[in-house]
Amino acid sequence: MIKTKYILILLTFCATIAQGLWINWLDDEGILVVDIPLILLYIFGRKKLKLAPKTMFALVPVIIFMVWVHIGIFFAPNKLYFRQETAENIRAILIFIALISFINTKEDLQYVFLGFAIGATFQGLIAWHQWLRGPVGLGFLGEQPGLGWQAQGTFVHASVFGMYISLLSIFNYRMAVFLRPKYHKLYVAAFFIGVVALYASYNRATWIAFATSMTLMFFVDVFRGNAFKKRSAKFIFIIALIAAAGAARYGADIVNRFNDAENSLEGKNSSSRKNLALDALRIIHDHPIVGVGLNNYREYVNPETAGTKLVHCSYLLVAAETGWFGLALFLSILISFAIIGVRTMKSKDPLLSNIAAALVTAIISFSIAVLPSPDYRISYVKNHIWMIFALILVVAKLDYHLSRKKQVKKMSGKKTGSKSALTKTDNKSSFKPYVPPIPNIGPRHLYE
Repeated sequence: MIKTKYILILLTFCATIAQGLWINWLDDEGILVVDIPLILLYIFGRKKLKLAPKTMFALVPVIIFMVWVHIGIFFAPNKLYFRQETAENIRAILIFIALISFINTKEDLQYVFLGFAIGATFQGLIAWHQWLRGPVGLGFLGEQPGLGWQAQGTFVHASVFGMYISLLSIFNYRMAVFLRPKYHKLYVAAFFIGVVALYASYNRATWIAFATSMTLMFFVDVFRGNAFKKRSAKFIFIIALIAAAGAARYGADIVNRFNDAENSLEGKNSSSRKNLALDALRIIHDHPIVGVGLNNYREYVNPETAGTKLVHCSYLLVAAETGWFGLALFLSILISFAIIGVRTMKSKDPLLSNIAAALVTAIISFSIAVLPSPDYRISYVKNHIWMIFALILVVAKLDYHLSRKKQVKKMSGKKTGSKSALTKTDNKSSFKPYVPPIPNIGPRHLYE
């Protein structure tokens, strides 16, 4: 039997590769490399723990959203485009279900993040090579042949790579600074490699999203008293020194990258962000209830629009393709999982608390990054944000069962330590409370 931990590592690593088997019915690569470990996880995974009761509310908008966005099959003008997006949604939700079902211990959870660290290191080193020397020659993994001045790993575009590497750098930061997991040095290396690769992507949206979310969570850590503990203060100081050195060396390049932002946002050309947004609002006004159908935005866009013919805002894109109600459901999903993550940050277990903080930071970063980009529709991004949603439920689940296990042990200790009047007079009629079996979720200090 294949061990679940190896499948989890493979799943998170392969999520960076969008190569696969071409399916004529989709006119696209319908079976991807990531589908192999996903199928293996369904075959060899073992469901043990139920979700925490107080997290079930988040599944309501998920179910409604997944049903609502697919009613467009009845009216979408381009059924092929619709099928392509549907296939990506099915994969994302299967990954979501697999993770919440088959991650049952803190050890399993750590192997997921180990896979993230390996993937970020791999993609980060490719980005370094692209930045310093040009393409690596990994076209079979999806590396684009005509790379420009932006590093993008093996992803389809620099903005997608920036989204990916920023989310995983948030994870690696938590594991490297606040915890001492197995392979700790790998997380440290992955974080620094990832941050440099993020710079090399030259993507403004993910720069802003990463910096904003990390700064916000830093102040939260200061407020909670976690930022300057002996364990984390040394690493934060080193990061601050390296950041200061980087700003001195590359600060001018970063500032120059924002010089043309005003023209990009409000230029008179048809592909400026403002004109794209106005065109999106026109489409939404014409189709406010159910939208134009998944992946069918291009069928309604202004013919004069240049470039990708997509509005550079995922929220407007979701509203245009699924209606205002679809956007409301999408936002409620983000908010619901963020709320669960914030609650789980209060966990008394350091591993679960810090992973919850990383996941909340990732949701904040994602929410900011998709504001000026349409990248939620991209398979890489969609898979990873649904992984994040699933991991929030997993962390809450593990924390719930760990707390419940402690409560049951405490109750059992009190019962056995006291002698009631009933046990003194009649041992046969003594009452022994039924204690339901609590599944083992792994040793508490695996990360030590």
